[in-house]
Amino acid sequence: MSSFQSFRKICLYFLVEIFSLPDKVYSLAAEVVKQLASVAASHRKFFSIELAGVAQSLSSSAVEELLTLKNTQMLGLSTCSMAGAAILRVLQVLSTLTSGVMDSRHEKDLLQEEQSILWDLNVGLEPLWQELSDCISATEAKFVHNSSLASHAPLMDALEVGASSSGSSSLPPGTQRLLPFIESFFVLCEKLQTNQPVTLSDYSVTAPEVKESAGSSSSPSLKTSGICNVTFIRVAEKHRRLLNVFIRQNPSLLEKSLSMMLKVPRLIDFDNKRAYFRSRIRQQHDQHLSAPLRISVRRAYVLEDSYNQLRLRRTQDLKGRLTVQFQGEEGIDAGGLTREWYQLLSRVIFDKGALLFTTVGNNATFQPNPNSVFQTEHLSYFKFVGRVVIS
Repeated sequence: MSSFQSFRKICLYFLVEIFSLPDKVYSLAAEVVKQLASVAASHRKFFSIELAGVAQSLSSSAVEELLTLKNTQMLGLSTCSMAGAAILRVLQVLSTLTSGVMDSRHEKDLLQEEQSILWDLNVGLEPLWQELSDCISATEAKFVHNSSLASHAPLMDALEVGASSSGSSSLPPGTQRLLPFIESFFVLCEKLQTNQPVTLSDYSVTAPEVKESAGSSSSPSLKTSGICNVTFIRVAEKHRRLLNVFIRQNPSLLEKSLSMMLKVPRLIDFDNKRAYFRSRIRQQHDQHLSAPLRISVRRAYVLEDSYNQLRLRRTQDLKGRLTVQFQGEEGIDAGGLTREWYQLLSRVIFDKGALLFTTVGNNATFQPNPNSVFQTEHLSYFKFVGRVVIS
């Protein structure tokens, strides 16, 4: 064996043997593997095959761990899941190696080979996914059985109320040990999807249709993406309650290992969607810190003056702190003048005389005014209103 082949084996050894060490040490080994894989396709394929074999070899101990958890009512193991964490790390590195870059015909052939490797791995891990689903079902049943809400609320309500009222303590002890297994399932499903969108029609496909489509397709990528979409949606639909509890406890999961749920928004509870939306807004705001924005307006012409001073501003400029001065008035804007400006501006925008919006129904809902065409530059005004609302 050459020295370079020995080095590859050493890197692989680090990846599969140091799961108990800190993340920084593991991340360093994973980065070395990724760098080696980027040098030549042979390295990438070697690591893909080896890591898939490691994940397969870990599945037996993982199934045993899940069986122990289920049979002991989630109390049979230590605080963290060793097998679950190990498989998750292996699949995460495997996912980064099979990057899906297709710059050449050779890369396309390599990608197809990698998809075949992943597909065979998923088939081999099917007993693990089935045991995971059974274990989650047992956990959900135990939660409802122990909950004082069990006789008065359905499972979804009991989980949501319990999670929001008492945090992680509302779940049966040891439930967190399931999370690495769940993350592993999501990571592999997302990779098997091969950048194909998950649609509602996938969920409506029946099992015979899936088998038929798989048997008639000669392309591993087509076969895996279709079947994995169906499998993922059905599993996520079946256990969406517990998944939402995990997301509620750790919202960052939606941006990381459970991000595939974003492709099927109906599986995510409203409060988790709202938290994710606010998080993304905060991220954008933090990434685009802007200088203070100052405007000077006349009270009698607050809409026109604001429109003329803000409409040509870049979107990034509007993210800066706004300070307002009313012409002919003394005062330093410490927040009060800006709030007053927002109140005056919103009042004028929705005034019928502006011809921009009109009320409907019980006069509490607004919609664009059909007569807005008589307002000069009405489309530009609508764009300006939208920018003010989201700024």
